[in-house]
Amino acid sequence: MISFGLIDIVIIVLFLLFSFFIPYLFSKKESTIKGHFQASGKLSWFVSGTAMVATTFAADTPLAVTELVAKYGISGNWLWWYGSISSIVTVYFFAPLWKKSGVLTDVELVHLRYCGKGSDILRIFKSIYLGFFMNVLILAWVNLAMLKVTEVLIPNLSAQLVVSGLFLFAFLYTAYMGLNGISIADTFQFFFAMFGCIVLAYFILSIPEVGGITGLKEKLPASYFNFIPDFENPSSKDFSVESFLLFIGIIWWSSWYPGAEPGGGGYIAQRILAAKNVKSSMLASLWFTIAHYFVRPWPWILVALSSVVLFPDILPDDKGKGYVLVMTKGDLPQGLLGLMIAVFMAAYLSTIATHLNWGSSYLINDLYKPYLAKKRTDRHHLRISKVFQILMMLVSLLISFYFIKTISGVWQFLLECGAGVGIVLILRWYIPRLNAWSELTGFIAPVAFYSISRLAFNLTSPYSVLFTVGGVILSVILITFLTPRVDFETLKEFYTRVSPPGLFWKLWAKKNNVPQQEFEISLLHSFVLSLTGIILIFSGLFSLGNWILGNYNSLVMSISLLVFSIVLTYHLFPRHLDENSSNLEK
Repeated sequence: MISFGLIDIVIIVLFLLFSFFIPYLFSKKESTIKGHFQASGKLSWFVSGTAMVATTFAADTPLAVTELVAKYGISGNWLWWYGSISSIVTVYFFAPLWKKSGVLTDVELVHLRYCGKGSDILRIFKSIYLGFFMNVLILAWVNLAMLKVTEVLIPNLSAQLVVSGLFLFAFLYTAYMGLNGISIADTFQFFFAMFGCIVLAYFILSIPEVGGITGLKEKLPASYFNFIPDFENPSSKDFSVESFLLFIGIIWWSSWYPGAEPGGGGYIAQRILAAKNVKSSMLASLWFTIAHYFVRPWPWILVALSSVVLFPDILPDDKGKGYVLVMTKGDLPQGLLGLMIAVFMAAYLSTIATHLNWGSSYLINDLYKPYLAKKRTDRHHLRISKVFQILMMLVSLLISFYFIKTISGVWQFLLECGAGVGIVLILRWYIPRLNAWSELTGFIAPVAFYSISRLAFNLTSPYSVLFTVGGVILSVILITFLTPRVDFETLKEFYTRVSPPGLFWKLWAKKNNVPQQEFEISLLHSFVLSLTGIILIFSGLFSLGNWILGNYNSLVMSISLLVFSIVLTYHLFPRHLDENSSNLEK
C-alpha cells in the first residue's frame, strides 16, 4: 500500500490554491450575463479549446477507459472514439454557424431560428430538460465517480464529505468568476491532470511486475494491442461488425450525448460562442478534437493494460477500479498518491464548474429572464443564477449518494434518451421548413420509441438505439409537414445573420426575393476538410500508439497519413474568414 504523507498533503493543498488563484489573478469578476456565461466573447482559441477538453476529462473518464481496455483491449475505445467524427464535423460545418449566430446560449438559437408559441414552448422545455434535468444527472454521475475514487484513495475519510467539499469549492469560484475564470482554471487543471497521468503511466510501467512495454506484450494476449476490433473473433457483441458500423455510421450523427452533440451544442457550443471570432471558434473546436481523441488517451491506456497484468482477477463490473488500484502496487515514489488525488480533483472540478455555469445559463437566459423576470437587472439575474447552481448542487449530490450505483447506467440512459434528435439539430441549419415542433418532437419521441424497443421487442443497445433513431426521424418528418412553416421575417433574420449554406436556403432566398448570402466555406470545402480531419485524428492516434508500443512497421504508414493530413489541413483551412464580422456583435 502507498502511505499518505506530508508531501501528498502539500501537493493537494498547492493544487487547490493554484486552482483558485490562477483564474483569480488572470480574470475579473463578471457583472453582466454575457460576461458571466460567455466571457463576453473574448476567449482565445487555445483557452476555449482547452476548456472543452478539461470538461470532458471528468473523474470517471480514466476509469471508463480502463474498464474498456481491460474487457476488450485497446480496440474497446471505439465505444467512444466514434465521437471524433461528430467532433471534427462540428469544426468545419457548425462552429462558424454558431459563432455567426451571436446567441448567448445554444438554447437561445431556438428564438432566432423559430417563431410563435412553438418557439417559446421549445425554449422553455430545453432550458429545463437540458439545463436542469439532464445536467443534474451528469453532475450526479461525475459525483459518483469521484466518490468511488475517494473510497479507494482516501479510505480513512468520508467520501461523501470529501466530494461535498470539492463541489462547494467548485461552486465558489464558479459563482465568483464566471466562464472566463472557469476556462482559465480549466486550462491549468487540464495540463496538471495530464502531467499526473503521464507520471503515473511512467512509474507503473517501470515496476518489475509490469516490466515496461515489453513486459506488457509478454504477459497479455496479442489481441489486447489491436487498434481495430477483431470482427472474426469478437470478445463481445459490442464488437460485431453490425454494432461497429452502427456506431461509426449512424450513432455519431443521430444521438445527443454531452460533449458529443451532433451539430455542436451544450458546453461545446458555449465555448465556441465565447471565442473571439469565427476563425478562433474553429481553431478552438479543432484543438479540442485533437487533444481529446488523439493526445489524451494513451497514458490511460498504458495504465489500463498494466492493471490487467497486476489485477487479472478483478470482477468485470469493477475493471475500472484497476486504474486506481495500480497505485497500491510496487515501490512508487513519495508524493505520487497526493499527485493522483490532485489529478482526480482537477478532472472533477473542471467538469463540475463548467456544468454549473452552463446549466444555470439556460435557466437564466432561456427561462427566468425572458419569461419570469424580463425587467430585472443583470445583477439580479446573476444572484438568481447562484440559487439555481446551489439547487443543482444539492439535488445532484442526493442522487449520487442515494439513488444511482453505476456510472454506465447513467451513460446508457443519456445515450438512449438522446437517440434520433441529432438529425434535427443538424438539419435545422440547412432546411428552412423545419420548425420548433420538429425539434421538440426530436427531444420527446426518443423516450417513447426507446420504451417500445425494450418493452415490446426486447431490443438491447445499440439495436434499440437504431430502432429509436428510425422512429424519431419518421416522427419528425410527419410533424414537420403537419405544422405551420416558420414565418418569413424570422427566417430572413436567421438567414441574414448566419448565412447558412446549402441548396435549400438558396431556393428559399430566390423564391422570396431575398439577396443571397455567401457563406465563407462551401459545403464541399467543409466535407473535404472534415474527411481530412478524421484522417488526421486517427492517423495521429495510431502513430502515437505505434511509437509507444514499438510497432515501427505500422508507424511508417500511420505517420505518413498524419503528415499528409496536416499539410492538407494547413492548405485548405480557410484564412479569409472575416474576424471582425458585425454579425458577431449582435
